[in-house]
Amino acid sequence: MPDRIDQDSIGRHYADWFTTGLRGIGMRYVFSRRGLWVINTPYRRILAAARIDARDRVLDLGCGIGNLLIALSERIAFTQPAIGVDVSPALIELGRRELHRAGFDGRVELRVAFATELPFEDQSFDVVISSHVIKHLDDDALLRAFAEVHRVLRPNGRFLIWEFKKSPFSAPLFISARASGLPPAFILRDPNTLARQLQTVGFQAVDRVATGIFLLPPVPRLALLARR
Repeated sequence: MPDRIDQDSIGRHYADWFTTGLRGIGMRYVFSRRGLWVINTPYRRILAAARIDARDRVLDLGCGIGNLLIALSERIAFTQPAIGVDVSPALIELGRRELHRAGFDGRVELRVAFATELPFEDQSFDVVISSHVIKHLDDDALLRAFAEVHRVLRPNGRFLIWEFKKSPFSAPLFISARASGLPPAFILRDPNTLARQLQTVGFQAVDRVATGIFLLPPVPRLALLARR
C-alpha cells in the first residue's frame, strides 16, 4: 500500500462511485439511512458506546451522505444541529438532498472539509464519530486528523471510530476493492497502533468497543472510544 494518500483523489473516486450508472444507484442506497443495516449493520450498538444525548454537539468526520447523522437525529432531539464534514463536494451535495428528503433541514448540517483541517473553533464538540474513513488517511494525515479531533473536542469529549481491521481475514477486502472500483489507496491498522496514535496527540484513555457482525463486506472491524 502507498505511504502517501491523496485525499482529494479519494474524494473524487468516491464521488464517481456514487454518481455513475447503476452502481451509483446501489451505492446511494447502501450508504443512505435506509441502507445502514447493510453497510454498518451493528451501528446502533457501536454508537451506544459514546453515550450520546440531546445536549451533545456531534461531529461526523467523513460523513459521506450523512446517513449516520440522520439515524442519530431520528432518535435524539439534539439541542444543536449535528454536523458532518466530508472531503467530497459531490457527496455533501447528495447528503443535503438526503437531509431534505428525510425532513432534517436545519437539524443536520453538512460541510466540505478535510479531516486534517477542521473549520471549527477549539473545544466546539462533545462527541466526534467516524465510520470507515481513517483507512484513507496515510500515517501523517491520520496523526493530523486525530490532533484536529482532539483540538475541537471539549474536555472529557468522546471520539468514537470504527474501521476495517488489519487482519489475515481482511484479504477479501483487498480483492473486492480491486474488483469493485473502490478507491484503492487505503491502509488498514490494528487497534494497538491506533490507540498509540490517539494517545500521541493527547487522548487520555482509549478503550476497545465490541463491533458485532457486519454483513457487507464480512471482514473484521475494530472500534475504539477515545476520551479527551
